[in-house]
Amino acid sequence: MTMLRAIRDRLPETKDDGGRVVLLIAGLFGILAVLIVGGVNVTALQLARMQVIDAADAAAANAADAADESSLYKHGLGAELSLSDRSVQQAAGSTLAREDVPAHVTGWRVADGTGAQDSRTAVVRVSAVVHPPILGGMVSGMFGDIHITVQSRARADVK
Repeated sequence: MTMLRAIRDRLPETKDDGGRVVLLIAGLFGILAVLIVGGVNVTALQLARMQVIDAADAAAANAADAADESSLYKHGLGAELSLSDRSVQQAAGSTLAREDVPAHVTGWRVADGTGAQDSRTAVVRVSAVVHPPILGGMVSGMFGDIHITVQSRARADVK
């Protein structure tokens, strides 16, 4: 017994740690909140990106059918449609204008680089501005707008 008492006498007196535990728990909840908000925002941005890709695919598919009229009248319809940059841009722009803008996308447009690759393949680039759902204003204020640019290709073969 005396040995236990001697060890206990050597140990420092313990104080109440209640205040430190509250700070630790508050800090852990803060980290958890940041992780949840970040996860929700990243998921929303990825879903918006997929919807912009879908719109670009639809625009490219319609643009691949937009034959250059001057080429059709001059050379007729051969084994493949002849596309021009202008016809692809017009078809892609009108398709994009008809599409509903997805949630969290504040706007989109046909970007530079849209046109006819080798007069047979329609290349459509769509640029969109995305607003995160949670604290999006603060994110935009600190880091600027979030821009997403996607590209899609389509080709229409005549059979």
